[in-house]
Amino acid sequence: MTKNVTNMVFGSDVKKIAKIVSKVMPALDFVIWDLAPFMPNLHNWRRNIVFIECDGVAVDSLSDYLSVKYPNFDVYAGVKKPVLKFCRGKKSTSIVVVARSGKTRREVTGRYPSLEKCLVDLLYYAINDVLPISLRDVLDLWEYYLTETDLVKFNELYRYSLRRYLGWFVSIFAYALSKRAKLKADGRHCKAGLKNLELIRMVGELE
Repeated sequence: MTKNVTNMVFGSDVKKIAKIVSKVMPALDFVIWDLAPFMPNLHNWRRNIVFIECDGVAVDSLSDYLSVKYPNFDVYAGVKKPVLKFCRGKKSTSIVVVARSGKTRREVTGRYPSLEKCLVDLLYYAINDVLPISLRDVLDLWEYYLTETDLVKFNELYRYSLRRYLGWFVSIFAYALSKRAKLKADGRHCKAGLKNLELIRMVGELE
Protein backbone atom coordinates (compact mmCIF):
# COMPACT_ATOMS: atom_id res chain seq x y z
CA MET A 1 0.00 0.00 0.00
CA THR A 2 1.07 3.58 -0.68
CA LYS A 3 0.19 6.55 1.55
CA ASN A 4 0.27 10.27 0.80
CA VAL A 5 0.29 13.25 3.15
CA THR A 6 -3.45 12.92 3.78
CA ASN A 7 -2.95 9.31 4.93
CA MET A 8 -4.97 7.94 2.01
CA VAL A 9 -4.04 4.35 1.28
CA PHE A 10 -3.77 3.71 -2.45
CA GLY A 11 -3.69 0.24 -4.01
CA SER A 12 -0.61 -1.88 -4.68
CA ASP A 13 -0.76 -1.19 -8.43
CA VAL A 14 -0.10 2.50 -7.76
CA LYS A 15 3.29 1.85 -6.16
CA LYS A 16 4.25 -0.70 -8.84
CA ILE A 17 3.30 1.55 -11.75
CA ALA A 18 4.98 4.58 -10.14
CA LYS A 19 8.20 2.58 -9.86
CA ILE A 20 8.00 1.44 -13.47
CA VAL A 21 7.31 4.93 -14.82
CA SER A 22 10.14 6.42 -12.76
CA LYS A 23 12.51 3.83 -14.17
CA VAL A 24 11.61 4.10 -17.88
CA MET A 25 11.00 7.88 -17.84
CA PRO A 26 13.22 9.22 -15.02
CA ALA A 27 12.81 12.87 -16.08
CA LEU A 28 9.02 12.73 -16.19
CA ASP A 29 7.09 14.62 -13.52
CA PHE A 30 3.86 12.77 -12.80
CA VAL A 31 1.10 12.27 -10.24
CA ILE A 32 -0.58 8.91 -9.60
CA TRP A 33 -3.56 7.66 -7.57
CA ASP A 34 -6.39 5.14 -7.79
CA LEU A 35 -9.88 4.31 -6.53
CA ALA A 36 -8.75 1.84 -3.86
CA PRO A 37 -9.43 4.14 -0.85
CA PHE A 38 -12.86 5.03 -2.24
CA MET A 39 -14.12 1.54 -3.10
CA PRO A 40 -15.94 0.96 0.23
CA ASN A 41 -18.16 3.96 -0.55
CA LEU A 42 -18.60 3.46 -4.30
CA HIS A 43 -21.58 1.18 -3.96
CA ASN A 44 -22.20 0.50 -7.66
CA TRP A 45 -18.61 0.45 -8.88
CA ARG A 46 -16.09 -2.34 -8.28
CA ARG A 47 -13.46 -1.82 -10.99
CA ASN A 48 -10.28 -0.10 -9.90
CA ILE A 49 -8.92 2.79 -11.97
CA VAL A 50 -5.33 4.03 -11.76
CA PHE A 51 -5.00 7.71 -12.72
CA ILE A 52 -1.71 9.14 -13.98
CA GLU A 53 -1.19 12.82 -14.76
CA CYS A 54 1.89 13.94 -16.65
CA ASP A 55 3.12 16.47 -19.19
CA GLY A 56 0.90 16.50 -22.27
CA VAL A 57 3.73 15.56 -24.64
CA ALA A 58 4.28 12.31 -22.73
CA VAL A 59 0.65 11.12 -22.59
CA ASP A 60 0.69 9.02 -25.76
CA SER A 61 4.10 7.45 -25.25
CA LEU A 62 3.35 6.61 -21.60
CA SER A 63 -0.07 5.11 -22.39
CA ASP A 64 1.46 3.05 -25.22
CA TYR A 65 4.17 1.73 -22.91
CA LEU A 66 1.76 0.84 -20.11
CA SER A 67 -0.60 -0.89 -22.55
CA VAL A 68 2.24 -3.30 -23.34
CA LYS A 69 3.36 -3.62 -19.72
CA TYR A 70 -0.22 -4.30 -18.58
CA PRO A 71 -1.83 -6.24 -21.46
CA ASN A 72 -4.93 -7.11 -19.38
CA PHE A 73 -5.78 -3.54 -18.38
CA ASP A 74 -7.99 -1.15 -20.32
CA VAL A 75 -6.02 2.02 -21.06
CA TYR A 76 -7.58 5.47 -21.46
CA ALA A 77 -5.48 8.42 -22.63
CA GLY A 78 -5.89 12.02 -23.71
CA VAL A 79 -4.49 15.51 -23.26
CA LYS A 80 -7.81 17.23 -22.53
CA LYS A 81 -10.23 14.32 -22.35
CA PRO A 82 -9.20 10.68 -21.87
CA VAL A 83 -10.70 8.22 -24.32
CA LEU A 84 -10.50 4.44 -24.38
CA LYS A 85 -7.31 3.71 -26.31
CA PHE A 86 -6.79 0.01 -25.56
CA CYS A 87 -9.83 -2.12 -24.72
CA ARG A 88 -9.22 -5.51 -23.13
CA GLY A 89 -12.79 -6.34 -22.16
CA LYS A 90 -14.36 -6.19 -18.72
CA LYS A 91 -11.23 -6.42 -16.62
CA SER A 92 -10.90 -5.45 -12.98
CA THR A 93 -8.55 -2.51 -13.54
CA SER A 94 -8.12 0.38 -15.97
CA ILE A 95 -5.33 2.93 -16.39
CA VAL A 96 -6.11 6.55 -17.29
CA VAL A 97 -3.27 8.79 -18.52
CA VAL A 98 -4.06 12.50 -18.80
CA ALA A 99 -2.19 15.79 -19.07
CA ARG A 100 -1.57 17.81 -15.93
CA SER A 101 -3.42 21.12 -15.77
CA GLY A 102 -1.03 23.70 -14.38
CA LYS A 103 2.62 23.84 -13.36
CA THR A 104 2.05 24.20 -9.62
CA ARG A 105 -0.67 22.43 -7.70
CA ARG A 106 -1.42 22.95 -4.03
CA GLU A 107 -3.44 19.76 -4.21
CA VAL A 108 -0.35 17.65 -4.86
CA THR A 109 2.58 17.13 -2.52
CA GLY A 110 5.13 14.82 -4.09
CA ARG A 111 3.73 12.08 -6.28
CA TYR A 112 0.33 11.57 -4.66
CA PRO A 113 -2.63 14.02 -4.71
CA SER A 114 -4.74 15.18 -1.81
CA LEU A 115 -8.17 13.81 -1.00
CA GLU A 116 -9.74 17.08 -2.12
CA LYS A 117 -8.18 16.88 -5.58
CA CYS A 118 -9.24 13.26 -6.02
CA LEU A 119 -12.84 14.06 -5.11
CA VAL A 120 -13.05 17.03 -7.49
CA ASP A 121 -11.47 15.10 -10.35
CA LEU A 122 -13.93 12.25 -9.88
CA LEU A 123 -16.78 14.77 -9.96
CA TYR A 124 -15.35 16.30 -13.14
CA TYR A 125 -15.08 12.89 -14.83
CA ALA A 126 -18.65 11.96 -13.84
CA ILE A 127 -20.31 15.25 -14.87
CA ASN A 128 -18.54 15.29 -18.24
CA ASP A 129 -19.13 11.57 -18.95
CA VAL A 130 -15.38 11.09 -19.33
CA LEU A 131 -15.36 7.74 -17.54
CA PRO A 132 -18.14 5.21 -16.88
CA ILE A 133 -18.58 6.21 -13.23
CA SER A 134 -22.06 7.44 -12.39
CA LEU A 135 -22.60 10.92 -10.99
CA ARG A 136 -24.86 9.40 -8.32
CA ASP A 137 -21.98 7.25 -7.06
CA VAL A 138 -19.64 10.22 -6.90
CA LEU A 139 -22.21 12.40 -5.10
CA ASP A 140 -22.74 9.64 -2.53
CA LEU A 141 -18.98 9.60 -2.06
CA TRP A 142 -18.93 13.37 -1.57
CA GLU A 143 -21.77 13.19 0.93
CA TYR A 144 -19.90 10.57 2.95
CA TYR A 145 -16.68 12.63 3.15
CA LEU A 146 -18.44 15.93 3.82
CA THR A 147 -20.91 14.74 6.47
CA GLU A 148 -19.42 11.64 8.10
CA THR A 149 -15.69 12.45 8.25
CA ASP A 150 -13.42 15.34 9.19
CA LEU A 151 -10.93 14.57 6.44
CA VAL A 152 -11.91 17.18 3.84
CA LYS A 153 -10.69 20.79 3.90
CA PHE A 154 -13.69 22.39 2.22
CA ASN A 155 -11.96 25.62 1.22
CA GLU A 156 -9.27 23.63 -0.57
CA LEU A 157 -11.94 21.47 -2.18
CA TYR A 158 -13.76 24.55 -3.41
CA ARG A 159 -10.63 26.29 -4.71
CA TYR A 160 -9.73 23.30 -6.84
CA SER A 161 -13.33 22.95 -8.05
CA LEU A 162 -13.07 26.52 -9.39
CA ARG A 163 -10.08 25.47 -11.49
CA ARG A 164 -12.22 22.65 -12.87
CA TYR A 165 -15.07 25.14 -13.54
CA LEU A 166 -17.25 23.30 -11.03
CA GLY A 167 -17.42 25.85 -8.24
CA TRP A 168 -21.07 26.61 -8.98
CA PHE A 169 -21.99 22.93 -8.70
CA VAL A 170 -20.02 22.41 -5.49
CA SER A 171 -21.69 25.43 -3.87
CA ILE A 172 -25.17 24.12 -4.79
CA PHE A 173 -24.29 20.67 -3.47
CA ALA A 174 -22.99 22.17 -0.22
CA TYR A 175 -26.20 24.16 0.17
CA ALA A 176 -28.34 21.06 -0.41
CA LEU A 177 -26.31 19.04 2.11
CA SER A 178 -26.42 21.81 4.71
CA LYS A 179 -30.20 21.52 4.86
CA ARG A 180 -29.99 17.99 6.30
CA ALA A 181 -26.50 17.66 7.79
CA LYS A 182 -23.85 19.74 9.53
CA LEU A 183 -20.99 20.75 7.25
CA LYS A 184 -17.60 22.07 8.27
CA ALA A 185 -17.71 24.72 5.56
CA ASP A 186 -17.87 28.50 5.48
CA GLY A 187 -21.53 29.55 5.39
CA ARG A 188 -20.75 31.80 2.44
CA HIS A 189 -20.41 28.72 0.24
CA CYS A 190 -23.94 27.66 1.10
CA LYS A 191 -25.28 31.16 0.45
CA ALA A 192 -23.54 31.15 -2.92
CA GLY A 193 -25.09 27.76 -3.61
CA LEU A 194 -28.57 29.05 -2.86
CA LYS A 195 -28.01 32.01 -5.19
CA ASN A 196 -26.71 29.76 -7.99
CA LEU A 197 -29.68 27.44 -7.54
CA GLU A 198 -32.12 30.36 -7.74
CA LEU A 199 -30.45 31.58 -10.94
CA ILE A 200 -30.79 28.14 -12.51
CA ARG A 201 -34.47 28.05 -11.55
CA MET A 202 -34.99 31.50 -13.09
CA VAL A 203 -33.46 30.34 -16.36
CA GLY A 204 -35.70 27.26 -16.27
CA GLU A 205 -38.77 29.48 -15.93
CA LEU A 206 -37.81 31.25 -19.16
CA GLU A 207 -38.28 28.07 -21.20
